[in-house]
Amino acid sequence: MLIRRVINPVDEPANRRRKVWKRFFWGVVIIIIGIAGWVGVTGALALKNITAKNTDETPSFFKFGSNIDPDKVLAEGESRINILLLGVDSAAGLTDSIQIASIDPINNSIAMLSIPRDLYVTNPAKNRKTRINEVYRDSSKNCPRKTSTCDPEIDYGAESLSELIEDLVGVKTSYFVKIDFDGLKRIVDTVGGIQVYVEKPLSDPNFPNRSYSGYDPFSIGAGMKTLNGETALKYARCRGGNCGGDFGRARRQQQVVIALRDKIVSSNLFINPQKITSIITAVGKGLRTDLTVDQISQLYKLIKDTKSDRIKSAVLENGNDGVLRSTTIGGAYVLVPKKGDNDWTEVIEFVNSYLPEPYLVKENASVVIIDASGKTGTGQAVATKLKSLGYNVTSTQVASSVSLTTTIKYFEDAPYATALLKKRFGINPTKGKADERPGQAKVVITVGSNYKAK
Repeated sequence: MLIRRVINPVDEPANRRRKVWKRFFWGVVIIIIGIAGWVGVTGALALKNITAKNTDETPSFFKFGSNIDPDKVLAEGESRINILLLGVDSAAGLTDSIQIASIDPINNSIAMLSIPRDLYVTNPAKNRKTRINEVYRDSSKNCPRKTSTCDPEIDYGAESLSELIEDLVGVKTSYFVKIDFDGLKRIVDTVGGIQVYVEKPLSDPNFPNRSYSGYDPFSIGAGMKTLNGETALKYARCRGGNCGGDFGRARRQQQVVIALRDKIVSSNLFINPQKITSIITAVGKGLRTDLTVDQISQLYKLIKDTKSDRIKSAVLENGNDGVLRSTTIGGAYVLVPKKGDNDWTEVIEFVNSYLPEPYLVKENASVVIIDASGKTGTGQAVATKLKSLGYNVTSTQVASSVSLTTTIKYFEDAPYATALLKKRFGINPTKGKADERPGQAKVVITVGSNYKAK
């Protein structure tokens, strides 16, 4: 199935790889929150190195809180907090990890969606097709000073990638967090190294050097080891020799991140402002985000209260039930939409259904579709679309006669469903009569012959 709510044993290493950047991200969140209450010039400057200017619209949760008037929810999915998580290889500049962390602040749930790095897309910076992992690098700008076309406070790579992902999968990411390998290395050195247990001797004679122009062989013996930043990074990235390929690398990456988290927590760093600042300064060269400290604090409160069974993960994949297919273009392995190289409709439908509107989920109002259009399949198409957006469509019926006008009637209060349907169809919902109500439906949409798909 498309949504991996339960990870099979054979999928576990891949799942670990997807979790590495997520775990590191939330570890850094804790560090940032630790300095939020400490006021000082050095701390403020350190934090400034991390933060970028946000050029997007603030999600409704940060503007109105969890009790939003139905008319203020602008569209399905708008109440979610979507954050683009990027893991960047600083040497090559490629985004090796692209994920969307989508937080439902109304129902206290989190959904992780992984975007494959080999997705074949139109690169806006080159105006031609490349893998998606090249977009961040190609769209980034070096702005020594602010001009009319270049603002050093804006991360143009993240901005461009976010806009592209919205076009491809239909999800607007309002924030981003970018982490690179060098940032991880500097943090390990700043905290005085980490301890890991190496199960067996490892050796990779073909470990690449920093410029990817040659080799920098790596080896380490078995047993408990204290690793500095450079060794920790190699230990986490080693995949050749007897390092176990991607599966072995995923396990060690998780091991390194957990060891780093344990070191930070056990060292009582939060009571040492100078040490906190040094960590933030180190992270700041490898981490960038357009979330404010206040927003991070609010997100942390949401996340720490989210139970593990309310967290799910999915990946856009190319299996039998997936929405992508693999192919070779110019000798390179890439992934494209299964429905057609430039047809992302199936991908968007899947992602919409995976990330439904929180208020629709909470309200769970039963919706019945009555097809009175006289056109075969119209009512079913409407039902499929609404289901993908989070509406609780319980049945689709065909009317005995054709009706010109499309109408929306409600039989019980369903303020969020009716407000959003009004925006989607451009029709004012009206109160239905008891004898018109099919079963226990709260909302009935009659699709007339004047209906035009949106």
